This record gives sequence, C-alpha cells and structure tokens, in this order.
Amino acid sequence: MLGSKAAVRILQYLGTEKRVKYRDLQQFVNTHTLNVRIKDLLNHGLIEHHLTREETRREWYELTEKGKKVVELLDKLIETVEY
Repeated sequence: MLGSKAAVRILQYLGTEKRVKYRDLQQFVNTHTLNVRIKDLLNHGLIEHHLTREETRREWYELTEKGKKVVELLDKLIETVEY
C-alpha cells in the first residue's frame, strides 16, 4: 500500500502538518486517486478522519499512533538511503 501513488507523500505531509483538510491533500494527486488513497490509509489504520458540526462544520485528517510510527520509520529509511 505504501508503494501506491502519493501514499508516502500524504503520510509525510500529515506528519508535518498534524491536522490537514481534504483540500490540502489535493496538491499531491487527482481527486479520484486521493479518495482511494484516503480510504486505503483509513482501512490500514494509518490516518483518522475527524468531523465536528458545532457552530460550523470542521473536517480534517490526522495520523494515528500507528501512522506516526510508519512515518518515523519511512523518514529513517529515506535518511539511510540518502547516505
């Protein structure tokens, strides 16, 4: 799943930005692929979807603890490969 288009970039972005709106993720891939990727990441327990409907509707995505560990390992792997 991590080899899928934009999966790693989405995870890394979520790792740096914490709470991310859907439109922020659209910079990485087209809408259809983004929807599939979000579904995959949710199903694998790497990200969480949050929605509140208080005064205004707020919706965002963030990494789960499992997702944070995966991003940490990916960063270490990338760092190792760069040397």
